Amino acid sequence: MTGVATKVLYITGSGRSCTTLLGHILGQAEGFCFIGEAMHGGRGLSTRRCGCGVALPDCPFWQTIRREAGDGPVGDDRQFFGLGRLARWRHLPLTLLPDGHRRLRTLYGDHWHRSQRLYAAVAAESGAEVIVDSSKAVPYGRMLSLMPAMDVRVVHLVRDSRAVAYSWSRLKPAPDRFDDAHMRRRPRGLAASFWLASNVGAEVCFGRRPGRYLRLRYEDFVEHPRESVDRIVRMVTERSVELPFIDGCRVELRPTHSVCGNPDRLQTGPVELRDDKEWKTAMRLADRRFVGALTWPLLVRYGYGAARSRGGTSTILDSRGARPAS
Repeated sequence: MTGVATKVLYITGSGRSCTTLLGHILGQAEGFCFIGEAMHGGRGLSTRRCGCGVALPDCPFWQTIRREAGDGPVGDDRQFFGLGRLARWRHLPLTLLPDGHRRLRTLYGDHWHRSQRLYAAVAAESGAEVIVDSSKAVPYGRMLSLMPAMDVRVVHLVRDSRAVAYSWSRLKPAPDRFDDAHMRRRPRGLAASFWLASNVGAEVCFGRRPGRYLRLRYEDFVEHPRESVDRIVRMVTERSVELPFIDGCRVELRPTHSVCGNPDRLQTGPVELRDDKEWKTAMRLADRRFVGALTWPLLVRYGYGAARSRGGTSTILDSRGARPAS
């Protein structure tokens, strides 16, 4: 491993918030490599397709990475992506202590060092300046940010909790998997709880990192995708980067080497970004009210519902930690 820190753009937030598509778009930019949800890579690579379309064990890119970064059998997924299995919410308080990184290094042992080698190997093999990881989980992202060999910037993508809960309730095909025909579903209460924990955790762990954290609403992203992606890119690199936009709301997607995530990561060709508002008509009123009641403090904070006019703007902190003037 070289003395240069590996630059990682970590996408956090609740599941079903369009994080995979955002990562997929960023992965098209020159010097960016999208690897999907690396945290979940240890949950059986043999059951998934790489974003390039082939079975993950047969992907030449990941075969090379595993040879370069691994110190165990090539087929040992749990060892290769071990930190993702170990990163848990119960360990999060440790990461907030002044000597947290030393305690975690002792707790996770070889997995701590192996994870740093993994991202360094991806950067070396892809030639990318920035590795885009859409794992979302706050504990995993926090641990990456404490590693001395990692330079982590965070995009916090927020979506209306009611839209998220509705998305979790839908039966969605999973063409990227060999072991299950559909994506996992969650009941409304559990989806709302995860939404709260994910967003509060993201703000606590990353929100006070001036110039290294950007909060972006899903609705702002799909309404102004080019401007949103440009802001993210400028947070991680000073060089000019060509973005994959055909026009204001359409992008041209090429295959990436993502290991896990929403099956939309397999999409290629022209894709139009639009606000999915199906939940507003298809979700039962009782369910909307239930999820809204559970999550209302953050709904207000992010400007949803009646509070839309009192905030909800996307936020990026400048080098002094101040919000830019509107």
